[in-house]
Amino acid sequence: MLRLGQWFAPFVTLWLWVIAGYAEYPVDIAGYVTRIRSEAVIENAAGRYPLMLGQPLHIGDRVMTGSDARLEARMRDGTVLTLGANTEFVVRQIQGVTSQDSGSLFELFKGVFRAATAQTDVGARSREDWRVRTPVATIGIRGTELWGGFNLLGAGANTLDVVMLKGKGVYVESIGQQVELNQAGEGTTVAGAGRTPGLAKTWEKEKLQAAQRTVTW
Repeated sequence: MLRLGQWFAPFVTLWLWVIAGYAEYPVDIAGYVTRIRSEAVIENAAGRYPLMLGQPLHIGDRVMTGSDARLEARMRDGTVLTLGANTEFVVRQIQGVTSQDSGSLFELFKGVFRAATAQTDVGARSREDWRVRTPVATIGIRGTELWGGFNLLGAGANTLDVVMLKGKGVYVESIGQQVELNQAGEGTTVAGAGRTPGLAKTWEKEKLQAAQRTVTW
């Protein structure tokens, strides 16, 4: 009964938040787990423990997924994040949680992710307000759905690929060089730390499908 209660409480909290979109988040929560498959754990100052459906995520939380895992989270800034298998991802700051003007910042250490931001209107905030840092490059977006990750099609654990799936634009920056992705299906590759991003180009169907499979449920 105790285990049921531990699962049920956060799920009810999430359900109430979803159906009442105007409801406010608790001030210290960055988002909630909205979907999960297989093993995923969270690590923070309180320790390391399994993630569950409806569980809140906080600033500084390190999320790690196992083999064949998927995890979806809706963040306070409206972003929907999907993490693939064997991924390590950290929530650093969320617009409206850490500061009204600080934007949202995440870190990807390994694995793959897909992000769909809520900023899709013409007056969307600067792309600098939503970023993902990785060991080899920084990804910035505005009103966009994108995929990013390492070792796509066996490219190597330190090789980062990024593709814009739809929306307004993505940039990838490394060692002072920046590449813009402005069309759906356009991607770039950073072949390790200290390397500049490759030229933007439309991905072949096989590569695009391989990326999407890593975050498909």
